[in-house]
Amino acid sequence: MNIQTSDEGTGSEYARIFRLLSAAKDEAEKLKLHNLMHLANMALLQVVIDWDGIDPERELDVNLEKLVGTKTKLAMKDARDNLVVLDCH
Repeated sequence: MNIQTSDEGTGSEYARIFRLLSAAKDEAEKLKLHNLMHLANMALLQVVIDWDGIDPERELDVNLEKLVGTKTKLAMKDARDNLVVLDCH
């Protein structure tokens, strides 16, 4: 049984943080701020690790690249669920 403590986030909170960090990384890339891009990538990886509650040092079989891709799809799907499109015509 997975019991959530007060310092753990919900899936939607992790998705929100993931989207914010992704947007910051995209802006850093546009501005050619390579150090900031690297830090954002590290932060995104940490969010994914925390989101799944894994210890990459103990779980050697974890494919972090695949896990990041999965979480990207999930985070962006959640974003689309919150979007409201207004037709100006």
